[in-house]
Amino acid sequence: MRTSRATRPAVFRTAAAFVITTALAAGPLAAAAPAFAADATVASVATADDGTLSVALPDASALWVKVSVRASADADLAPIWTSDELSYGGGRGWYTDKPVSLPADIAYGDYPVDVDYRLPGGTVQHWSGTEHGASGLMSYRLHTGVASVAYDREYTDFDHRSPVVSGTVTSYDPVTGTTSPARAGTTVKVNWSASVGVDQKSGTATAVSDDTGAFQVAITPNGSITSGTATVVEPAADTDPDVATGLPALPVHTTTYRISADGNHASVHKGKTFTVNGSVLKLTDDGWKPFANAPLVTTPQAPDSYRYTTPGLMGTGTSTATGTFSYPVTATKTTYYYSYVQPSAYLSTLPYAENYITVPTAGSFKDVKLTIDAYRQVTAKGKLLGSCGTAALTLQYSKNGSSGWKTIGSGKAGDQYSSGCSFSLKGYGSTDGYYRVRHAESDRMLEAISGKKRLNRVETRIVGFDMTPNSPVVNGKLTAKGTLQYKSGGKWKAYKGGRIVVVFRPKGDSNWYWTVKGTTDSKGHFSLKTKAYQDGTWATYLAADAKHFYSESKTEYVNAR
Repeated sequence: MRTSRATRPAVFRTAAAFVITTALAAGPLAAAAPAFAADATVASVATADDGTLSVALPDASALWVKVSVRASADADLAPIWTSDELSYGGGRGWYTDKPVSLPADIAYGDYPVDVDYRLPGGTVQHWSGTEHGASGLMSYRLHTGVASVAYDREYTDFDHRSPVVSGTVTSYDPVTGTTSPARAGTTVKVNWSASVGVDQKSGTATAVSDDTGAFQVAITPNGSITSGTATVVEPAADTDPDVATGLPALPVHTTTYRISADGNHASVHKGKTFTVNGSVLKLTDDGWKPFANAPLVTTPQAPDSYRYTTPGLMGTGTSTATGTFSYPVTATKTTYYYSYVQPSAYLSTLPYAENYITVPTAGSFKDVKLTIDAYRQVTAKGKLLGSCGTAALTLQYSKNGSSGWKTIGSGKAGDQYSSGCSFSLKGYGSTDGYYRVRHAESDRMLEAISGKKRLNRVETRIVGFDMTPNSPVVNGKLTAKGTLQYKSGGKWKAYKGGRIVVVFRPKGDSNWYWTVKGTTDSKGHFSLKTKAYQDGTWATYLAADAKHFYSESKTEYVNAR
């Protein structure tokens, strides 16, 4: 226990005290080492907000502690203030029972402090503040700090997100030993930490006090405030800021809502806009009511319930007083899209309206081959690239290759593979013209057109066909005659060397049977002998090569006797 000032001088004035002191110094105990002094020493001194002085001496068993404040570093000058009335306060170490009060002519500033102390079993130790820089100084200034702080509301909600922080700033003057409102213009910094989704977000704001020491500032934490401080900053030279004052917690009251929405298009080109329409309601004490001024967003992802982000934002809008909304949305890809109220800590849940939009992408053709056979049937084969699985295709013809395209065949591409979608289309074309394959725009893919190709063959015809005699006997001789021609320069000319086939369809039979084959002479004539097998119909046709179109003669019925 420390000895009070009133007791210690009386003891030291007795002769017995000197005898005991001398005996201890000369007797056997004088050689004993101090039991605790070696491990305890002063680390620093500090001035508390209430003007008291603290000594960082981490030993509660000290028998005596005295502090002396000096006007300067000159050790020869007498202290301007001294006290050994100190108590032990755990984390504070030893501190003066009363605020430091220097003489009236002493100005505000920093002054060195000496500490004298004695531990049990040890001798008096001296610690000179002038030897420890800032750690050995006492701050003799106005101690200004935030005395009180409060909010203007008990919670924040969707419509009231910015509470006002208000409070008072006071100053303790060590000269007068009184506390009064801080001078007008004192700057207070407010720091807070708020729970925003799974994150803790921080923020700051500053306020300036008036001549009564009052201050206030509106803040927007965007979530429930869990902690914070208010402290004096930018102090004047004669001011020492107090430690920060803690902010109380401020919870959030959340809003429950529901939404319905739909787009006015099912398919939109990339980069183009369409409109999302709908309505939004909120739950109140009186039931579901229009959710006015709700900030709406549309994204290709469902709401982020953790950090309240809106990745891939496609469009935004605001609901009307009746809760309805309509705003443009830009399509970037084929996707499900979600419309909902901008996520925040002020919403209890995050419902959304889900819709689907297709954005057709570019396609192309590869390895397209176009051919025409002797019967004017055009075949197109190749691959369609892009989002092509089972895509609809058409085979088209144009006389001049630039206009008047007509569809002569249609079909679908095959299944989707990395190499593309194979296809094969057929259709009957003309004797001469241009052909191409077209994919009309669909929900999945934009219009794609293959390269055009001119296809033609030489036109042919059989004229003057006749079977003689007209009434042959059964199995009698019968001759097929006629002329084969081809067209060149708009004129029909004799076709030499054409392969002619004579065919017969017996009466009552639906099948044709060839009977004889031959070639035409230099004038295109043919005369091919066969038999009159029975009554039936006769005809001839050209067995066309790779350059000529097929042609056939008229038919002729022959009665065999």
